[in-house]
Amino acid sequence: MSDANQRLMTRKADVGDTLKAAIPDHGPLAEGEAVLAPDRFSLTTNNITYAAYGDAIGYWKVFPTGRDDYGMMPVWGFADVTQSRAEGVEVGARVFGYFPMADALVVQAEKITRGGFADASPWRKAVPDIYNRYVLCAADRHYDPALENSEALFRPLFITSYTAVDFLRDNGFFGAKRIVVSSASSKTAYGSAWCLKDDDVEVIALTGARNRAFVEGLGAYDAVHGYDDVEALPTDAPTLYLDLAGDPVLRRRVHAHFGERLTYDCLVGSTQSDNFTGADPELRGPKPVFFFAATCLDQHRERGTLHAFYERFLADQKTFFERVVDPASPWIRIVEHQGLDAAAGVVRALADGASDPAEGAVVRIAR
Repeated sequence: MSDANQRLMTRKADVGDTLKAAIPDHGPLAEGEAVLAPDRFSLTTNNITYAAYGDAIGYWKVFPTGRDDYGMMPVWGFADVTQSRAEGVEVGARVFGYFPMADALVVQAEKITRGGFADASPWRKAVPDIYNRYVLCAADRHYDPALENSEALFRPLFITSYTAVDFLRDNGFFGAKRIVVSSASSKTAYGSAWCLKDDDVEVIALTGARNRAFVEGLGAYDAVHGYDDVEALPTDAPTLYLDLAGDPVLRRRVHAHFGERLTYDCLVGSTQSDNFTGADPELRGPKPVFFFAATCLDQHRERGTLHAFYERFLADQKTFFERVVDPASPWIRIVEHQGLDAAAGVVRALADGASDPAEGAVVRIAR
């Protein structure tokens, strides 16, 4: 792999600050290794979550940089195999999976099947197995080249929405009859609201003033309120907090307002804070519990129910995709950005909360 290949690193102290630099030369491939060249990937607030929890959960370890001050922000997307010494991983194959923002990635392929393979590089053990697997598109009956942008954008987000709602549903919503969703303009948030459409719970959106019109236009929530309205929310029913914002100040306000009516605090991700679920002496009520979709999927794998789960999930995901990109009333428009320099601008906007929720950002890497 040539050292002319570039990577876009993220400064850990400010996840919106990036640095483009050459990828160190890997040298000749060893037996079992392959080079994947990312072609297109999505950038959403989900990626900011990966960076915000880079140390707490281990995301910074997945694609090591050799530096303490900069890490690689992981992204989901498509790549092509450009070199291979791994039997069953052919040059020219198209794959979907987890990548750094870079021109190339060397993987140590293992668990190779007709449907895909995993990266066995030792640093990949920092995260659950689901993050380390690559799907061979030629063997994926759900793959459609025309839908790659939608797939890159929503597949990693909707699986979180879907598994989170499944988790809450399996636990009887912890006795709640109302769910308050923060960062309601995020794709994971309104994916969760869509999954809840047939459940006997009221779903209330919390969002900023800039995004309120967008959230109201989705029609996915029973009611939409601004962050300034927290103290005016109804408290006449047991309530669950589905926290996509991760803002500790907002969390305290929600807990203080609902008091004993708050039955559970499900922290799905953070777009505003790198404060993990540590103790907060000012917090009333239930301690926030971090929800990790990959752990649920690994549990399905251990129980032997993963195939059945995916069959149900993929059918529902297709219906969700159809709704999101419905030509008559699409929830988002997908915009392609060209190259790593453009990706840096998207990252900055996402980290600053300045991105347009009605726009889905996909980055293409020129060859």
